[in-house]
This record gives sequence, C-alpha cells and structure tokens, in this order.
Amino acid sequence: MADFTRHSDQDGSSGTDPSTISSTGGDHSSPHSMPSGMSMAFHTGMTDSLYSSAWTPNSPGQYAGTIAFLVLLAFTYRFLVAWRSVLDHKRAVKDNERSVLVAAGKAGSLSSSEGLDGGRRTGSWGGRPWRWSVDLPRAWMQVVTSGVGYLLMLAVMTFNVGYFLAVLTGVFFGELIFGRWIHGSEH
Repeated sequence: MADFTRHSDQDGSSGTDPSTISSTGGDHSSPHSMPSGMSMAFHTGMTDSLYSSAWTPNSPGQYAGTIAFLVLLAFTYRFLVAWRSVLDHKRAVKDNERSVLVAAGKAGSLSSSEGLDGGRRTGSWGGRPWRWSVDLPRAWMQVVTSGVGYLLMLAVMTFNVGYFLAVLTGVFFGELIFGRWIHGSEH
C-alpha cells in the first residue's frame, strides 16, 4: 500500500525528487517498480511479502516455509475443484433418479425434445429445482474455491519466481492426483 502522507525535512521539502514522479503521482525510482516497491518483472528475491507485511520471509527457512505453503495451497485448490466436480456429479445422478410427474393432458407444454414415458417427464430439462440442502453448500463451496484461487493469483502477482513455481508445482501435483475426478468445464 502506498504511503500518501507528506514527509518533510528541516528545509520544508517533501523529500521526493520531482524528476522521479510520474503522471500517475507515484515515486518510480526504477522503470520496473511500482510506488509500493513491488517489482513489475519476475525476480528471485527471498524477502517478498505474501498477503501482508507481517508475512515477509527474513531467512531462507522462512522462504522455504512460504514456498511449501503455496505448494500446499495450490494442491488444495485442485482438490477443491475435483471435490466440487464429484459432488455435482453425485447431485446430477441423484436428480436423474428422481422423476418429475407430469399431469395427464399437460403434455402439450413439453418441448419437442422432451416427451412422456408412462406419465413421467423424459428428455433434457434445463434447470433443477432450487433446494437449500444442495444450493447453499454448493454456493459456499464456490466461495471457498474462488477465495483460494484469488489467494494463489495474488501470490503469483508478486512476480517472485519461487512463489510462481510453487503455485505451478502445487497445481501440477494436484492435477496429477485429483484430475481424473474433474469432469466438465472445471477441468
């Protein structure tokens, strides 16, 4: 986060060289950095903050722990995508086992691709009935999966090569182990 407070020294100057201020108002000391000091190019530094300034590795061991966390988080992300796919498949099978009764004489309301089979509706039906027991857990599952995905995106956006490779490693092993359970557009 940029510091917008005015810092002045004894002679009343702001302490910022006016030649380094761009049209956006930031202090750019090099062409590859943002005002907050975050690099705009991939780099290999070991002291990049992850998610907050409180999570800044100060030693190689702390950096390795951060890398291990990111591998595990990316692995967990692929697990969540696979779990959601399995749950959706189970719900679809259960919904297909349920049949919708159609009142006699109302068959004219069915589209040409749908028909009746002994008073039961057959064919494709675009929507499923809304149910608390299905839709609320599915919504929470999507919130958690999206949250983990956004955390991974933020880690990659630090442009730290180690963080980037850790995320890719976690996705690789997660896909290797859980990929066979992912069906449809989530893959």
